[in-house]
Amino acid sequence: MRRLIALALGSFCNLWGQAGPYERQEVDHAAAAQGRQIYTQFCINCHGALAKGTEQGPDLIRSPLVLRDRLGDQLGPALKKLANHKSDLTQPQVRDLTHFLKGQVEATAKNRNPVTPPNVLTGNLEAGRAYFNGTGKCNMCHSATGDLAGVGLKYNPVDLQQRFLFPRRSRPLQVTVQTSVDQSFTGTLERIDDFSVALRDASGQYRSWPRNVRNVKVFLNDSLTAHTEMLDVYTDQDIHNVVRYLESLK
Repeated sequence: MRRLIALALGSFCNLWGQAGPYERQEVDHAAAAQGRQIYTQFCINCHGALAKGTEQGPDLIRSPLVLRDRLGDQLGPALKKLANHKSDLTQPQVRDLTHFLKGQVEATAKNRNPVTPPNVLTGNLEAGRAYFNGTGKCNMCHSATGDLAGVGLKYNPVDLQQRFLFPRRSRPLQVTVQTSVDQSFTGTLERIDDFSVALRDASGQYRSWPRNVRNVKVFLNDSLTAHTEMLDVYTDQDIHNVVRYLESLK
């Protein structure tokens, strides 16, 4: 959802001079939970875990388009016009996404503190170490003396927690599409939904297939799958403990 603010200033600039709706959209928390999953899958790498923006994408919390949106009436059309965005979300998915974003806006408004950031180092270091090397299976892919050496010095605690929960993808997602027992195609994922999948192979050729064909099988090679799956497993205490452990790696 990159360049939403730019779009708001361009295609939707006529809205700036108008009075916005007076009735606030009530956040449906069940829908927001579904919207979080959509956001995590398609938006988080550019806009960050809290939707406050990164070097790759703007702050959505302060986006006039998001603030004016009601149940996707602004967000849905915007996604269809922006390049490099998930333009084929269904109307229910867009509604869920806007509930998530509205929830983030409200949470930010309630917890503003310009002086002191929230204290996220409330966990137990040894419990975090045990979880990292045990239940969480973090050590299957990461090492405290390897890729995570010195990570506690590299990031402040709040950023460290965000990157632990929502790590950024370092390279484009790869996909393999098998069309028969002896034929398959591998490349960079261009798009995928319930109806079709498309990739760009090593030669740069764009290929796409319908997914409702019996012999078409899709295999995503996503190094962040384990992180995404763990979002439904962590308890709040697990998160605090692991962050406390990671912060100690200096």
